[in-house]
Amino acid sequence: MSKKVDKIRRQLDAKRKKRSTSLHQRQRSAPQIYQQHDEAREHDDVVIPPSAPKGKNNTESKQPLIRKDILLLQMMGSICLFLIVGILFQNPSPTFDSARDFIYRSMTTEFEFDTIAHWYEDQFGRPLALVPPTTNVALDQTDEPNVDYAYAVPASGTVSESFDQNGRGIFVETSKGSQVEAVKSGVVQFVGQDEEEEGIGKTVVVQHYDGGESWYGSLGDIDVNVHDHVETGDIVGTTSKTNGDREVYYFALKEDETFIDPLDVISFD
Repeated sequence: MSKKVDKIRRQLDAKRKKRSTSLHQRQRSAPQIYQQHDEAREHDDVVIPPSAPKGKNNTESKQPLIRKDILLLQMMGSICLFLIVGILFQNPSPTFDSARDFIYRSMTTEFEFDTIAHWYEDQFGRPLALVPPTTNVALDQTDEPNVDYAYAVPASGTVSESFDQNGRGIFVETSKGSQVEAVKSGVVQFVGQDEEEEGIGKTVVVQHYDGGESWYGSLGDIDVNVHDHVETGDIVGTTSKTNGDREVYYFALKEDETFIDPLDVISFD
C-alpha cells in the first residue's frame, strides 16, 4: 500500500515540475514592457521584443559617396599646385623660364579634339552614338537609291563652274551678300587661304562627324574658327566675289579621301 502511495506522490511531483518549467519558458519569451513615469502616462508603454538585440544599431552603416580624407588631400594638392604656379610666374629667375613657357603653352593652346577623334577611330573604330545624328536632306534628292548621305544646301544659286570643269568642286553663283551655311554637322578643321587651288581665297573646311569633309571657298567674312563645332545650317561665312548683283562661292565635298560631285547629292536650285 505504501509503495502505491509513494508512486502516486512521485507522479504528482513530476507533473508539478513540468508545469512550472513550461510557465517559466513562457515568461522568458514574453516581450519586456517598461513602464514610464506618471507624467508620461498619456503615451504608450515601450515594448522591446525579445528578438531585438540590446545596445546595437540594426541599420547597416553605408559607405559615404565622398571620403573626407581623400577630398581633403585633393584640396590640399590643388592649393599647393596653385601656389607653385603663382611663385613660378612671380619669380623672374631665368631658371624657371622653361617651366613658365610650358605652363603658358598648355593654358593657351587649343586642344585638338579632331586629332584625338581620328586616332580613336583608327584604333578602336567609330564609337556607338546613343542618339543618331540628325541630317537635313537636300530637296529632290531623297528618292535616288544610290545616295548614301544627303546634305543641306549651303546657299541657293546657279552652278557657274561644274565639277567636271573644276576637277575638285564647283562654283555657285548666288545673290549678293549671301550667307553660306554648313551642309552637315562637324568640326571646323581649317580656316584660311587655300594654297592648293587657285582662285578660291578664304576657305573653311568642316570635317563631318560621320566622316567626309565639306569645303567652302571664295568667302568674304568667316564666322567660325578652327576646332569650332558646327551644326547643319550654321553660318560659316558670306560670299565675296562680286559680279554685279551676283556673287560666287566655291563648294566641294570629300568622301573617303576623294572629292565627289556635289550635284550628285545636292540640288542648288
